[in-house]
Amino acid sequence: MHKRKIFYVIMLMAGMVTLFSCEYEKIFFDAPDPTVPISYSTDIQAIWDKGCIGCHGAGQTPPDLTPGNSYNALFTGGFVDTAVPNQSIIYTCMISGGSMAVYSNAADAGKVLVWIQQGAKNN
Repeated sequence: MHKRKIFYVIMLMAGMVTLFSCEYEKIFFDAPDPTVPISYSTDIQAIWDKGCIGCHGAGQTPPDLTPGNSYNALFTGGFVDTAVPNQSIIYTCMISGGSMAVYSNAADAGKVLVWIQQGAKNN
């Protein structure tokens, strides 16, 4: 009986050590200055060009994010919500836990969010 108690105490302690030794790294990035205008054609399209158009090109998985087509595809497909920017599909799929998070990063997602907050202009 005494050996069983010692075993349970050791297992409890081992579990606590394991539980409290876990850590994760938060990645912080400098959020874009919301007062500086973000250009769709240079800032946002560059994000699509570097990591998205391989799968989201013409005739592939919607939205078509190729230059010349991306802006209209985002709006006709309902991927941008200027009324509630942080609920825009194009943004929520890029953030941690989103379906495209492995293909993007927090800085790019932040830039997309600020662009939407600024009215999602085609500039």
